[in-house]
Amino acid sequence: MERGDLWRYLPLLPVPQRSVVSLGEGATPLRRLRGGGEVVPGAVTYIKDESLSPTATFKARGMTVAVSMARELGHERLAVPSAGNAGVALAAYAAAAGLEALVVAPQDTPAILLREIIARGAKCLLVRGLLEEAGSCVEEASKAGYTNLATLREPYRVEGKKTMGFEVWEQLGRVPDWIVFPTGGGTGVIGLWKAFGELGQLGWSDARMPRICAVQSTGCPPLAEAWQTGAQDVPSISDPRTVAVGLRVSKPAGLRLIMRAIRESRGLVIAVSEEDVPRAASELGIREGIYPCYEGAVAYLGLQALAREGHIERGDRVVLFNTGMGLINPGTEMPTIPTLETPGEILSYLGD
Repeated sequence: MERGDLWRYLPLLPVPQRSVVSLGEGATPLRRLRGGGEVVPGAVTYIKDESLSPTATFKARGMTVAVSMARELGHERLAVPSAGNAGVALAAYAAAAGLEALVVAPQDTPAILLREIIARGAKCLLVRGLLEEAGSCVEEASKAGYTNLATLREPYRVEGKKTMGFEVWEQLGRVPDWIVFPTGGGTGVIGLWKAFGELGQLGWSDARMPRICAVQSTGCPPLAEAWQTGAQDVPSISDPRTVAVGLRVSKPAGLRLIMRAIRESRGLVIAVSEEDVPRAASELGIREGIYPCYEGAVAYLGLQALAREGHIERGDRVVLFNTGMGLINPGTEMPTIPTLETPGEILSYLGD
């Protein structure tokens, strides 16, 4: 039977079949936004929901390929700096491959992600500081024989991420006009750009590139600021603060590749209000019946901004990415829920 996971694209990936490490990743749903007509009148809007990946985020795609290639190349000890989600994915795939994993995370990484990293068998260390400081620690760990799988330190995570583009093309039956993607380190944007480029080279599509909109929060907008100013390097974000922890990357290593992807796709980079992110997550969940991560909410706000500013035209097909599950959102407060003392009280509560 034909595979249903991302490894059905094996001929377009660098991994030999003998080394594939899979937990059933990929093949996430693409569906019409129920409230899309209200958000972007006249356009056809879809959501690609990566929360249904084995580790509940799109990071599973990159790590399944990276860990598979590590096994193929004989690496036995793997390490990654992570704000949480990439660490969970490394822990999961390293365990499935029988390899050792080390995750170095900022001290304020959400506890739910740290628990999951440890539960999947990885070593976990915390550092005072941000992802950059965690990255420096992983560099040191490489002296003890750990292979560094940090963003863009090796090419294979991007190879896994590009399967998102293959799936969108396959599920939609065409190249979309816009892709709206929440962006921190940038491997998602680079992977999508690579995917649609390869589809054109293969002659499977009409070689048209979707316009890619990379969305950041005003709490940590280095790419958006560089885009606005045309800077060749990212500005220094001294105190990055965003509830979308996957976007808290103050100095993305892949700036030039990210900007090239955006320019060649005729896209743009925008920053949306940090204060609006929790509200947008709630709105997206109520409208669409999903439990989005805050990064997905950032992308949803980006979609709204594109519509307000007139970038999306009537008839455009737009794909919005929710990159993970809302369970990972930090600081989520328990809502107030009424407690019933007797069954009869429910009618009073319901107003009947």
